[in-house]
Amino acid sequence: MGRLSARGFRVLASLLTVVAVSCVALPIIDSSASAMTSWSLAQVPTPPPTGGWSSVAYLHGRWVALSDAGNVAVSSNGTTWSQQSSPMGSWDSLAYGSGRYVALSSASGVPSEMISVNGVKWSLVHGPPGTPHLWGKADQYGQWSDIVYADGEFAAVSSVGTIATSVNGLSWKVHFFRPGDDFTSITFGGGRFVVVDAAHGDIVVSLDGRIWGLVHQPLADPIPLPTGGLHLSAVTYGHGNFVAFGGASSGAGYVATSVYGENWTLHQYSPAESIAGATFGCDAFVAAGSTTGTTDPIMSSSAGLTWTPGTVATSSVSSWTSVAFGAGRFVAVDAAGDIAWSPSDAKCAQTVPSAPQQVSGNVHSGEVWTYMHPPASSGAAPVEGYRVTITDGVTTKSCGAPVYYEPNCIIRGLQNHKIYWVTGQAYNRYGYSAPSDAEFVIPVQVWSLDTTTTPVIPAQTPAALQLTGIIANAAGFYPVTTVRVHFGSRLITCSPSPFGECIFKVAHPPVGVVPVYATYTGYGRSYRSPTHVVKFASVSVSATTVSASDPITVTVHGGISGSMAVATVDATSGQGHLDGSGNGSFQVTAPSAPGQYTLNVNDAGVALDQVPVIVSG
Repeated sequence: MGRLSARGFRVLASLLTVVAVSCVALPIIDSSASAMTSWSLAQVPTPPPTGGWSSVAYLHGRWVALSDAGNVAVSSNGTTWSQQSSPMGSWDSLAYGSGRYVALSSASGVPSEMISVNGVKWSLVHGPPGTPHLWGKADQYGQWSDIVYADGEFAAVSSVGTIATSVNGLSWKVHFFRPGDDFTSITFGGGRFVVVDAAHGDIVVSLDGRIWGLVHQPLADPIPLPTGGLHLSAVTYGHGNFVAFGGASSGAGYVATSVYGENWTLHQYSPAESIAGATFGCDAFVAAGSTTGTTDPIMSSSAGLTWTPGTVATSSVSSWTSVAFGAGRFVAVDAAGDIAWSPSDAKCAQTVPSAPQQVSGNVHSGEVWTYMHPPASSGAAPVEGYRVTITDGVTTKSCGAPVYYEPNCIIRGLQNHKIYWVTGQAYNRYGYSAPSDAEFVIPVQVWSLDTTTTPVIPAQTPAALQLTGIIANAAGFYPVTTVRVHFGSRLITCSPSPFGECIFKVAHPPVGVVPVYATYTGYGRSYRSPTHVVKFASVSVSATTVSASDPITVTVHGGISGSMAVATVDATSGQGHLDGSGNGSFQVTAPSAPGQYTLNVNDAGVALDQVPVIVSG
């Protein structure tokens, strides 16, 4: 379905106020039926494997658990388990397809794979290479962290940055290798594979398992990343939504959601947990891992946003390593040798919708007009309405949209030229969907092609540019051709957001005056924005080590013409007028007491620089 043209949307916008009046009130829907809060311990083989269980899965009508010590246990119902004979190995991941179970080893060595036709009797095979020789090094085997069977093939990932596939689980081919990445988890959904990485927070996506695209930290604002970046430990898919989790090294308490696996929205939850495994089933996401708290860290969510902790009666706080869903129940395993299961939920059929599609719209002064297309799946009941949420990380606003061909609503009371993030959710009688992928939007006073940035920017600071007012073509789509931004002698291109806008930063801008304007062709004609001038100012001082109460000469180049520049250090300050070119010099007196200080230079309220100054005795 196409989007409305700019003209068509403005006609619709004139009616939105009437539509908004008739919007249904956003309901508070109890989704607790999806929360898996009650867990019981299963009867497990004794003694437990050294190091506990590493993985569990429900495959081909059978539960199978693996350990890094070479143990295999099976169960028909997830509550009573028996140990089976198996080859020694650090078995860490498991899948079923092409008539066989395939288990891979997390250790470095050969053989790195074992197979079985029934999950009971296992035999060793060579296994896929962990690192390919074609990258200039000898083949290394093993170090596999996860495997999935989907779309007619096995796909496996390793802790050394390898992705390999196999049709039969015997003959493997490496399709992607990124040294330095630590791939921890792979899932399939919505016609694509998604892989997450614990080393850098990378996400890798493929539509066929052969051609892979790397998306590095593709996280939308406004929630900042944790210190050290977000390192991802698990990913799963459900309700038309990918959900990825932060791990122990950096990211405990963080979860990211995405519809297509390319643009991700970051969320936080508390108490924070380091997630090791995740799955989806019975209208719920369930994740398991470890925590520094006093509760067992298994938690569940209906949409991946808010999470409810579960309780397992283990003798001590457990470190859960894997969780899976099958035959109407969840099963989790831990590093102490415990296996826990959740009771069957008779309400598994009560599913919520998938996320709305193509959330888009237009802007006006202090307002965002949004519309969207219905979700691909309404769930187990008809869609009753939609919720649109907009946030800048501090203020969050919502509006409700009734069921309509293109559901729409208006959010008002926003600040012009502030960047907001918009998501949409559908809901039925059983609850809200996961949010759509976040799209940024910038309200502006006048909707016309324009570039905006701070008039004066410190020379060492990247220039943050906003490009707004891009008009959709007659078919309702924003220009297929890229929009060109002329930044002095540089040419920058961007593809507009669904709201007809772009945001980007220009690194290493030149000192001095830089003209900025944008051009594009769309809607049957060419467009050019007004030319704005940006000044990149530099600051220099006569000395950074001075005696007490000595004068310090401050020189500004490229500031605001005719403005008053001010320098402060401790309790003393100095100021001077800049000439018509924004240049000037003036003095400030150093503090009388010895020590280390910071000299702050401002031009008409714009912070230009902070210079460390040492005052000697």
